[in-house]
Amino acid sequence: MREIILLKRENEVRKLSASKAYKQLILGMLSLFIVMAIGRFSYTPILPFMQKATHLSNQDAGLLATINYLGYLIGAMIPTFLIMRSKVIDLKIYLLINIISVLLMGFTHDFITWNVLRFVAGITSGTVFVLASNVVLEGLNKGGKSHLSGFLYSGVGIGIFTSSIFVQLYTDSETWSSTWIILGVASLLMGSIVIFLMKDIKEPLNLEQKKLNIETDKSETYTKWFMVFFSIAYLLEGAGYIVTGTFLVAIVESIPNLKEYAALSWMFVGLTAIPSCVLWSVLGNKIGYIKAIYLAFMLQFIGVILPVFSHTTISLIISSCLFGGTFLGLTTLFMSRGQIMSAISGKNLVALLTFFYSLGQVIAPYFAGILIGDTNNYNGALIFASSLLVLAIIAIFLSQRQRQQT
Repeated sequence: MREIILLKRENEVRKLSASKAYKQLILGMLSLFIVMAIGRFSYTPILPFMQKATHLSNQDAGLLATINYLGYLIGAMIPTFLIMRSKVIDLKIYLLINIISVLLMGFTHDFITWNVLRFVAGITSGTVFVLASNVVLEGLNKGGKSHLSGFLYSGVGIGIFTSSIFVQLYTDSETWSSTWIILGVASLLMGSIVIFLMKDIKEPLNLEQKKLNIETDKSETYTKWFMVFFSIAYLLEGAGYIVTGTFLVAIVESIPNLKEYAALSWMFVGLTAIPSCVLWSVLGNKIGYIKAIYLAFMLQFIGVILPVFSHTTISLIISSCLFGGTFLGLTTLFMSRGQIMSAISGKNLVALLTFFYSLGQVIAPYFAGILIGDTNNYNGALIFASSLLVLAIIAIFLSQRQRQQT
């Protein structure tokens, strides 16, 4: 009788934990929707209209992107060293600051102020990304739903898709500032849901999850040089993808016969990014994460380099879909491997990988802006970005050579 009561109580706890895990997942997706898709990536489809209206140069556009990614690098490291009250409370504070920084972009034409606002948006985007990842993954673990972790990053794709449709339908060189304001207000409405509903989950791990944690594979070993090359590969991914991530809409805008589809290119990125995290996670489990990483890198390379050789509508769609379908997928693959390595080594390798990824994002847009210059020709920047992706594939190969020697 006692065993039946205990079993019944355990089932009730499991259901309650699972219910709260689902809630945490949805709120985490909403947080990433705000800080990543709007606070970070909405700059990409709005940029061409800002340039037309304010005569913002490509170099200055690249600098604004670099400033934002520098902020992201700093923000991603903050939770490692500083938690003010709790992860959930800190997330809410940084989320609100991020929303304000987006809203204020529409109230000024001053370049220095833009730099400050994009820097703040970068810091808060990085911090919320890390905090949301920690809070949601912990919640999913406690609810025994860790297999749903890939859905978290789909919030970014959903946000990119929906915001790009809005930009396509509403924005031009006269309404770019009100676009920022409307996106800021929309973020505030969505953010209020997170602020009022997200709470810490204090239930203990259920028995099934405890068993899963105990059975974590401790037999794998990773040398120092494996981690060096693996981190370099992720740094190069951060640098390689971000050139297209920053200038894609401007690239399409510069092609006369594709000009009217510029903002829609970003819509295809978001559309394919939505399922990519889950699909690449499943594929990584089926064929192995290294094979999946190789495949994702090769597809992303094709997506990045394609606009250099073809300016047709079909090639634009293919390029956008290949890019959108891989950049979040690679993040999922690297982060999932980083979590496993962290569990094995006892070190926070996820934070280390995030640092290198952010470093690549800081460096690349500035050099891409220089390569573009005043020519309005993006081929040099795209060749630069695709070359970095080739080097990333080589770095992954070298990391595996080091692992085989253990």
